[in-house]
Amino acid sequence: MTAVAIAPQAATKTRSNRSRLAAIAVAALVGIVVIYKVTRGQNVPTWLDLHVQKNAQSAYHWVTQNTGKNWALRATKWFGDALKWGVERTVTLLRWLRWTGVLAVVFAVGFIRAGLRTALIGTSVMFCVGLFGFWDKTMITLAIMLVAVVISMLIGVPLGIWSGLSDRGEQLLRPVLDTAQVMPAYVYLIPLLSLFGIGFAPAVLATVIYAVPPAVRLTSLGIRQVPVVTTEVGRSYGSTPRQLLGKVQLPMARSTVMLGLNQALMMAFGIVVIASLLGTNDVGNEVLKALQKSDIALGFSAGFCIVFVAIALDRITADVGHPRGLPTWAKSKRTLWIAGAVLVVGAALFGKVFDLPVFPAWRLDIGSWAKSVIDWINDHFRHGVPLVGGTGTVSDFIVRDVLFPLRGMLQSAAWWLVVAVAAVTGWWVRGWRLAMASALCFVGIAAMAEWDLAMDTLSQVLVAVVVSMSLAIPIGIWVGRSPMLEKVLRPVLDTAQVLPQFVYLVPVLFLFNVGPTPGLIAAVIYAIPPGIRLVALGLREVPAAPREAAISYGATPGQELLKVQLPLALRAIMLGINQVILMVLATVIIAGLIGGGGLGLEAVSGLTKPNLRLGDGAAAGISIVLLAVFLDRVTQAWGNRFGYDDEHK
Repeated sequence: MTAVAIAPQAATKTRSNRSRLAAIAVAALVGIVVIYKVTRGQNVPTWLDLHVQKNAQSAYHWVTQNTGKNWALRATKWFGDALKWGVERTVTLLRWLRWTGVLAVVFAVGFIRAGLRTALIGTSVMFCVGLFGFWDKTMITLAIMLVAVVISMLIGVPLGIWSGLSDRGEQLLRPVLDTAQVMPAYVYLIPLLSLFGIGFAPAVLATVIYAVPPAVRLTSLGIRQVPVVTTEVGRSYGSTPRQLLGKVQLPMARSTVMLGLNQALMMAFGIVVIASLLGTNDVGNEVLKALQKSDIALGFSAGFCIVFVAIALDRITADVGHPRGLPTWAKSKRTLWIAGAVLVVGAALFGKVFDLPVFPAWRLDIGSWAKSVIDWINDHFRHGVPLVGGTGTVSDFIVRDVLFPLRGMLQSAAWWLVVAVAAVTGWWVRGWRLAMASALCFVGIAAMAEWDLAMDTLSQVLVAVVVSMSLAIPIGIWVGRSPMLEKVLRPVLDTAQVLPQFVYLVPVLFLFNVGPTPGLIAAVIYAIPPGIRLVALGLREVPAAPREAAISYGATPGQELLKVQLPLALRAIMLGINQVILMVLATVIIAGLIGGGGLGLEAVSGLTKPNLRLGDGAAAGISIVLLAVFLDRVTQAWGNRFGYDDEHK
């Protein structure tokens, strides 16, 4: 009787708590609306301005005027010259190998690491780079990536070992790695530009900053995943900590460390076009030219060269073990490497003897094909289809009826009200610490004197996130319940993530009116893949037992999805929202180049006109970081409420 009596009381208490929370939420919403109506238009006070623009501009001029006088700046110049030398020597080596030798390197490494199939795939996609007509410029891009990734691994692996062996080290490194991953690339480029000028050095360093975090995280993960029993056996045999690391832990973590190399490469290629803003004159620069001229053919041809190089390196760096089915003489790795070296040297000499310094004039004109497809879509859809309207109509609806009202509301609200709403959001999600951090983020934005531009960018991010998740959740559910659909969509999602964002902007800009819409659509394209993947992953990881129990009680497929799978997959869905927000924020900033405005345009102005606008770019960059930190921390904490933990990142 007691147990029976307690259950209704607990249910009544739960309903009472929910009613109280709902009443508080409604009262808070009404209060915010009233305060908004009364206080709208109250601007940020001038006393809060930290004068970051003026100070950053002064610092830039001091650096440029004292480059040859101050010992620290001279050391910086020497370091930049060393990076430039490394890239130039790598380009020289790739050109000495000729295109025949480079293809032989890809084939040999792919064959040794994974077998004939991987070797043929890697060689084929690299061959397509030559067919597209951008071989030499792509070799410059490849040289930048190789130098940057080598430096990233030299930094990332030791830090990862420290993080894996020391909890204190992990705690110290985590905020640094989070900031490096959250901070948009434009923010890196502004101080790098002032210290190193135009050229290879800042491009390499920006890529290193972007590529180090996965190397550190995955090396640390590999060290921590080594079974305790294995390390205890090593200690019992008298191994020193150094011997234990070199003979036990690192060999057993090899696969995870190689995955860190693989992810560092992928992250490096994600920033290649942005690094081209610094005058590297590589294939990424061709994508920028295509964007500036709205040249669809050039944009797709150059963009897919980057995709193909990324795919080739992805395949040959994946740690898949020793190839099978080899003859007896090739069973030894040493023999395989010697044979591979002979093949590479022979291919390079073949190119030299037959005078093949550049790729032959064979061409595969994918750009013209892409342009014809976009032209057809433009002819049939831009000016309208029955009951839907044209792409211009869609653009007008997004801007006039969705984006502008939201932006106007954020910009017209009293600045302190936005700070208060951010603090209340942080408090509701986790507590007073997150409330303080959220409020400080927006106070910091106010102190940058970029408030209206920040609200403009925030409105674009919110719209793009809502659209992205509205598409990613149903598609992810479909993919999670259909293995066949996953196989069909996988190459599409891979291409969407690897293809530089600037390539999306070229056809989207061609189809839609100049303004925020092309940037929003490109952001959605870039952000959807992680959302789809994480939703699908969450559904697949739902244990079989609760699903079978629901089916045994007569649940329909729809009830099973809504009552069992989605609630249990909520952690993964929240992580998907977190990743979508970060992807959207990165791409919305790039959209500033094509009329998106906001903080992105200020950051780009700081790069293109450093003598006049670098201070504005620095303030915009800091504001972007503060927005990203707020959105990232709130969504992570929201995920924690459903059992999501930072270790699942």
